[in-house]
Amino acid sequence: MALKAVLFDLDNTLYDFSTAHKLALRAMAEYGESRFDVPARRFLLAYQQADKQLKEELPYVAACHNRVLIAQRMLELLGLPSVVTPLELYETYWSTLLHSIKPRDGVVELLSRLHHQRIRTGICTDMTAHIQHRKIAALGIAGYLDVMVSSEEAGVEKPNPKIFHDCLNKLHVRPNEALFIGDSFERDVCGAHAAGLIPFWLNTTNQPAPEADFRYKELHSLKELL
Repeated sequence: MALKAVLFDLDNTLYDFSTAHKLALRAMAEYGESRFDVPARRFLLAYQQADKQLKEELPYVAACHNRVLIAQRMLELLGLPSVVTPLELYETYWSTLLHSIKPRDGVVELLSRLHHQRIRTGICTDMTAHIQHRKIAALGIAGYLDVMVSSEEAGVEKPNPKIFHDCLNKLHVRPNEALFIGDSFERDVCGAHAAGLIPFWLNTTNQPAPEADFRYKELHSLKELL
């Protein structure tokens, strides 16, 4: 079957989310320290606790990633005013992250090549739609993409096959006509395989290859596909 589409995860696949996330957390904690005279370290610990609580209370839904909800819970845990201020923390976090991100090596070239070869492209991503669109705009890659499906839109998170199928349906492509590239083995590779796509694992941190009862392709850089 001829390849008709390539789907991508976004965070830690098309750009380095982990590094940007650390910068954004530091900026948020420093803002909290200046605003409330609470040590930045306490803010970071409260963030971790709030993030864990929301993931336990709201499993497998996009709302668990919402930085407004996390900031609100942080402030509640710290006994600080939790109305209006979450928006200030939210904007501090995302403005820092969005100003720091850039596409990984090979991303723009790969998307451009796929575009010129008339192979359709899409983003299949956890998180809320609003911020994922802002990231795509900040990366400067919107013009190369045909569709995006977020877990907020799909109502489920990866590795649930539904989010992959929703993206394929927008592209009018069958699962065996598409491949999926992502950094998470469990969410991206196993999820794409379960949905019937050809899975590619982007392993930029040289993790040991997990055992699997299906075939997948391992990449260490997207430049390998050029």
